[in-house]
Amino acid sequence: MTRNMKRMGWAGASAALALTASGLLAPAVAFAGDDQSVAPTSGAEFDATAKQLLSSNEQVQAVAKDGNGNVVVYATADEAALQGEAKTFVESKSNVHVKVIDSPIKALAETDVVAGAGYFSTDPANPGPGGLCSIGFTGWSPQGDPAVITAGHCNEDGLFSRSFLTLPSGDPAGGGAGDNTTAKVTDELGTLAFTQFGGPGSTEGSEGDVTSVDIATIDITNDALDLHPEITDWTTASSDDLSKSTTDVTAVGSAQVGQPASKSGRTTGLTTGTVTAVQGWSKISKPDETFRWVYGFAIESDSRIVQEGDSGGAVFQGGTAVGVVSGGSQDGDLLWAADLQAGLAQTDGYTVALKINAPSLVTPADGGTVGVGGAISGTAQVGTTLKVKPSNGDAFDVTVDGSGNWSFAAPDKLGTYSFSLTSVSGYNTSATVDASVRVKAEAPVITSPANGSTIENELTAISGTGLAGATVTLAGDVKGTAKVGADGNWSVGTDLSIGQYKVTATQARDGETSAAATVEFTVAPSAPVITGIQDGESYTGAAVPTAISGTGLTGADITVTINDAKVGETVVKDGKWSVVLKDALAAGDYAVVATQTVDGVSSSASVSFSVTAAPAPAPSPSGTPAPGGNPGGGNGGGNGGGLANTGMGDVAPLAWGAFALMLGGFGALGYRKVRRSTR
Repeated sequence: MTRNMKRMGWAGASAALALTASGLLAPAVAFAGDDQSVAPTSGAEFDATAKQLLSSNEQVQAVAKDGNGNVVVYATADEAALQGEAKTFVESKSNVHVKVIDSPIKALAETDVVAGAGYFSTDPANPGPGGLCSIGFTGWSPQGDPAVITAGHCNEDGLFSRSFLTLPSGDPAGGGAGDNTTAKVTDELGTLAFTQFGGPGSTEGSEGDVTSVDIATIDITNDALDLHPEITDWTTASSDDLSKSTTDVTAVGSAQVGQPASKSGRTTGLTTGTVTAVQGWSKISKPDETFRWVYGFAIESDSRIVQEGDSGGAVFQGGTAVGVVSGGSQDGDLLWAADLQAGLAQTDGYTVALKINAPSLVTPADGGTVGVGGAISGTAQVGTTLKVKPSNGDAFDVTVDGSGNWSFAAPDKLGTYSFSLTSVSGYNTSATVDASVRVKAEAPVITSPANGSTIENELTAISGTGLAGATVTLAGDVKGTAKVGADGNWSVGTDLSIGQYKVTATQARDGETSAAATVEFTVAPSAPVITGIQDGESYTGAAVPTAISGTGLTGADITVTINDAKVGETVVKDGKWSVVLKDALAAGDYAVVATQTVDGVSSSASVSFSVTAAPAPAPSPSGTPAPGGNPGGGNGGGNGGGLANTGMGDVAPLAWGAFALMLGGFGALGYRKVRRSTR
């Protein structure tokens, strides 16, 4: 039979209980005679009033606050039967709710029991008498050793310092007798390490003081026990293995008012109610009629949820641990839980054991590949730290972000990288995940020349970046090797003339060779130069181009097009070329492209211009006199001494005028040199 303490049943407690809540009542002087005013729920004024009510009226058993700004008064009488200041307070405040309970609330431990269930604590000097209680939560000592957390009132202020486990099937929750006659002590549990019932040092404590608690810790002395951060539901008690059906404890927090809360204990097993009031204080009475204050919260149900022997048991909401059972009403429909966080704060470092989910490797998948410095990433439980332990090398921690993601860079060394992953929170650790990835060199980067680029006339080197210390090997139209420097750069010299080329590059290091990078590029002749025509200029008359000329590489072929129509071809001689236009250019817009080709590789230059028509000559004014003083008297006229009119007398002046205009026109035609555009 296997049992582990983190899954053991919860044991019950002893002593009488009364409850009180801080910050929920106003002083008597504040509420006496008021007409339905609102009772304060915080502050010193309220604390004083609450203490006065609880100390002066035996009917009031507890006071706390709900989630709606109301004061909850737990009393043994209904509102009509209340007496004194309690009656005045309830009737004068609009936000006070009275809840009637059948009897004063009492602690739920059993004393003077020889054999018990859940866990049995006793005085080592007198091992007969003792108490039966329930284990609250498994946990850790400040040094990281296994421990158990339970209620402080279960050990008689430290008298019962030695504890033993009990057989689950003998407990009432496991089918055993309700009077504990079937309870059976089994394995040793541990020794009492810390206890506080009430104020520090197990003093009375005080209302309004969050250090008034009900908490105890037990250091495990039985190395054979295997503690787990889980809460049993008692459905498997008949097999005496409570670990078969459990709830994981994943966090520690505060009770949420208005929400369901469950309790697990050795007497009533797993029960559930609703948190109805929080941040209150309970006045828990002892057999000697003294009492202790306990800070905590109330849970209510329509059925029995707690009984004697459940004291110290776990109180939780979902997977969050919020308290331990401290007391309850006689019929068990009201449970008072001691606030777990307030109690742990007094133990000088004891913590609750938590279930931590194992982390997951996402990218790359286990056995996948990643480049040097590439991201190895995955997910883990929020609030944990990821511990990475390489198979060779020191472990290191990785932060898990608020979304549960983590990432770290792949190492610089190529080859198989094996490591383990563990999520850690305090002394809580997840299962370890073993994984490995193959770190491969990425293809080197060729930075010059760029893929698809054109270089003018010649290329003297191919260069790029890679892994420091790797050897880069070029293949294809260029062959050579180079070592990548510490700055990550490499370069291979070459002497490429005009042509089209394709080169591949790989890099190798640590016995690993990368994939290849490829670049294709062209070494082209420089563009030809078109001379004598300015880009964007307009020409007319004799200035209209009759040939396209320029400069280029001697021996290169030149092809000239105008408006995409080829107008001529030639070869560059002594650095010059010219193509004569067969036809005169009419008025219009023109785009000239000169293409220079060497060994099948070309480059081009272009210019654009326009041609406009020459203006027509202006006519002579009428009545212009004929040359030589001829008055133009007609064919039969004259003065008798003039020459015969041959018909030219009227024409000559016009002809000379037109010639003068033409000369003037040519003189006005300017020639401006314009820039050249190449492509």
